[in-house]
Amino acid sequence: MRWTDLPPSDTASQTAERPERVPATDAAILEAARKAHVQALGAVEEAHRAAARSWSAPTQDSIAGSLHTRHAGAHCERAEALAESAQALTGSPRALKGSPALPGAPASAAPDHTSPTPDHAGHAPADMPTRQWAQALDAATKLPDPEAGISRPALTLRVGLVAGARLHAGFFGLAELREITAEDWETELEQIDLLLIGSETEESAEFLLETLIPAARARGLSVVLMVTSGPAVGPSLSIAERCSYIFATDHEAAEVLRSRCSDAIPVEVIPHPVSPLLHSPVGTRPARSSLIALLGTEQRRPAAHLEEPEFIPPLFDGALGSGRPTALLPPHLTPSFTRGPAPDPRPNHWAIPRDYAPWTLTRAEAATLESPETAARLQRALDVGLAVNAVMDSQAVFDPQILQLQASGTMVLSTYNQGVNSYYPQVHIANSAEDVAKTLETMTLEELRRVQADGIRKIFTDHHGAEVLSRIVQAAGMEAEVCQERILVVADELTEQLRADVASQTHPASTVTTWSQLSAQGSEGTELLHAGVDILVPLSAARRYSPEYLADHVAAFRYQSAAVTTKLDGDAASTDDAAHQRRRGVTDLGLSAWWRPELSTALSPERLLESLESSPSSAALPLPVYAIDHLGHRRAGARREIIRERGTELAQAREEFRATAETLGLELAVIVPIYNNGDHLRHKAFASLRRSGMFEKMHVLLINDGSTDASTVDTIEELAATWPNVSAFHHGLGGSGSASRPRNTGLALSFTEFLTYLDPDDEELEDGYWELLERLRGAEEADYALGTMAVWTRKYGVHDYHQWFQPGVEHRDGLHWPTQDALQILNFRPASIEALVARTAWLQGLGLVQPEGAVGQDSYFFQQMFFHTRAYVPVYRPVYTYYGAVKTSIVNVISPNYFRKYLILEQDRAAWLREVGLFEVYLEQRFESFFVSWYLQKYRRVLPHDRDEAAGVLRELIAAYGEVRWRDPRGLDFFHSAEGRP
Repeated sequence: MRWTDLPPSDTASQTAERPERVPATDAAILEAARKAHVQALGAVEEAHRAAARSWSAPTQDSIAGSLHTRHAGAHCERAEALAESAQALTGSPRALKGSPALPGAPASAAPDHTSPTPDHAGHAPADMPTRQWAQALDAATKLPDPEAGISRPALTLRVGLVAGARLHAGFFGLAELREITAEDWETELEQIDLLLIGSETEESAEFLLETLIPAARARGLSVVLMVTSGPAVGPSLSIAERCSYIFATDHEAAEVLRSRCSDAIPVEVIPHPVSPLLHSPVGTRPARSSLIALLGTEQRRPAAHLEEPEFIPPLFDGALGSGRPTALLPPHLTPSFTRGPAPDPRPNHWAIPRDYAPWTLTRAEAATLESPETAARLQRALDVGLAVNAVMDSQAVFDPQILQLQASGTMVLSTYNQGVNSYYPQVHIANSAEDVAKTLETMTLEELRRVQADGIRKIFTDHHGAEVLSRIVQAAGMEAEVCQERILVVADELTEQLRADVASQTHPASTVTTWSQLSAQGSEGTELLHAGVDILVPLSAARRYSPEYLADHVAAFRYQSAAVTTKLDGDAASTDDAAHQRRRGVTDLGLSAWWRPELSTALSPERLLESLESSPSSAALPLPVYAIDHLGHRRAGARREIIRERGTELAQAREEFRATAETLGLELAVIVPIYNNGDHLRHKAFASLRRSGMFEKMHVLLINDGSTDASTVDTIEELAATWPNVSAFHHGLGGSGSASRPRNTGLALSFTEFLTYLDPDDEELEDGYWELLERLRGAEEADYALGTMAVWTRKYGVHDYHQWFQPGVEHRDGLHWPTQDALQILNFRPASIEALVARTAWLQGLGLVQPEGAVGQDSYFFQQMFFHTRAYVPVYRPVYTYYGAVKTSIVNVISPNYFRKYLILEQDRAAWLREVGLFEVYLEQRFESFFVSWYLQKYRRVLPHDRDEAAGVLRELIAAYGEVRWRDPRGLDFFHSAEGRP
């Protein structure tokens, strides 16, 4: 029994004097403790020195070398800091153990650790996490306080909250939140209007079911359950059955709850909430710290057991390999909203790997992060933050910092998650350390600010906590108004171009007029302003406005309280000091927006500007205007005009593309087919090409298949105007139904010696195209170089085409030569055309045309290529990353029209197979197995009301191949079913 556990004396007086200390005993205890601590420091020091020696082994890889150097150096620095601590305790100089020279450094360059240097004397070295952490925290304290959005004020409501960190953070400050626990529930229950229970709460189900919920219902309170987990809702099900309303952030979870709960309990899908009173971009430019930080995972409990922890090193190693200072906060040390000390790590939960000990914060260092508010300030102080997703296979469940960092104006580097990849393409998925490091090294300030701006807009458009809470409150039968932001656009002159810009806005304008018309309306104009306008937006015919222009102003009114917002004129470098800051006035009325202006000032531009000049000025009052950033507008005439209905003339494009390739000496055409996926284009495919070492030698062909989304068209034109080696072609408005047409166009417009393909939502991996090109350049007899493909779907995998093709190829002179019957031997198994670099003249000479409107045509195209292949160069590593679970991708949406696209493909393929004499072989070997494993599997996912129509299309598809001898029971079952019979 420890002395603190001894029971008090039954006879001792409460006022008895304490016995005098025995100095000798105290001194002995202190000396023993000191010696034990010195020994512990020495052991840890030796462990760091051993780690430094292991990391000092030389390596040929540049990124690996950089990482090894940083690992060895950081371990040495930690060891020195420990040695100095031990020296301070002993009071005498200590012989420090030598550390190894860093990789690539001569022996004479090895650090001299025999005596303290100025950097080591009494404080941490400049690039140690301890110092960088302290500096970042200090910088964070200087940020202005977050603000409630003027259009989204806090609700006058008292909410009893039984939840974990996600909901505490998401609703922070947006209502009077009162934490309810098993200790104080009776008192708190008397002071709330609504009881909200989060599925991640650590309160026991017994307390909730037997005590809290019955007591709340007895008092007439609505009881709401908000489920933030995936479809495995078992632990929440018993609670859900006792609640008045259920909300889920995951569609699959909502379906499970609807099927398991009473029909009398409404179940709705709702977004994850984010509060601007905690996470906000206000005052964040320029970034206050260069630190890259992982600020834990969950804020109360340790991170869940990670599904694939081996995919974390690319994230950490990439950050370290970039040379940026990095700090990693252990999950269990993240500040908590709930009362109580930080928990100890759980044995079965994820912890930061020991390899990253030099950058992992200690408990003492983490303690400086005093509260969730302090953590949020630090998130706002960073340009780049890290996030680790415990779950990969979910479109709705991911680490909450994915949203929080974006709301804070911080770029996010993250491990893979399906939903993050589908809905937040501006979040960089760490596929390799090299690509993460190169992203940080090559990204311009302009590109960084674009990533951050897209994140801010996305979060405060879709995830504002006040909107989420208002929906919950309205469902519970209480009043909660959510402003829908009616916009009045007023211009000096409504030109055709300006009308087109207004019509293309992602947040539409309610009314469009001119200043002269507004003034001429007199009382009608006043009535319009009084009754139907929340935001007045003056526009100028001297400018062009991108589709997100109004949405940026709307978002700004949601996360800050100034009644006037403005965009800045210039580029990122010239405007960064003024961005996301308060200012006195507006320099260009055509870049401003006004929240519910006074009627007396809103009828003319002059009065608007005068109202700012006459506003009260005081050091105690915030400046009246909020400057957002410089994005979303340009001078009229700054780039070419596209008539979207008509598109681009092919003959003119041919000459322009040829001139670009020849003038710039470009070597590799990268054909990118695009349709309504501009965000993925910018942040996935194009960003991956930008970090390539041969980007300046690429001719990036952005081929628009007639996108109806104005933002996609604007993104294409912006990229083409910014980069001289990027060319854009637009088909007329309205897509062809698949990537075939834009790929055919791209092939016709390729004028470089080599070419490849890349879809907008995929990424080149680790300079893969450069390696393919160099290998092909040195093999004159080869038609193309072929790598392998990294795949993300429900999990990670690699498609090793060379292993697949082994039986059908001969190996000579380092090349693979397909045999005459290779397609038959390989059962027509295809590779991805994104995993190869081909000779342009050879591919164009084949005269192949991908069938327009068909899906799956890329696999068919490769089958045709392989049929004509003399030889190819094998490259035995993944050269690009394919994301196979993008929620908005055409190949993941199953309807009768999906099968019609395959009907086009199969009719074309059947004709080609007959032409080359392979029809009978394909029918016998491939067709039935592919039909059963692909088409019937997809057919099972068709909604019941569409099944008859889809089955009819499948029967047409089969008819393209004539009489089919069915042997597979699954195929026979389909034809014996009601849907399968004609």
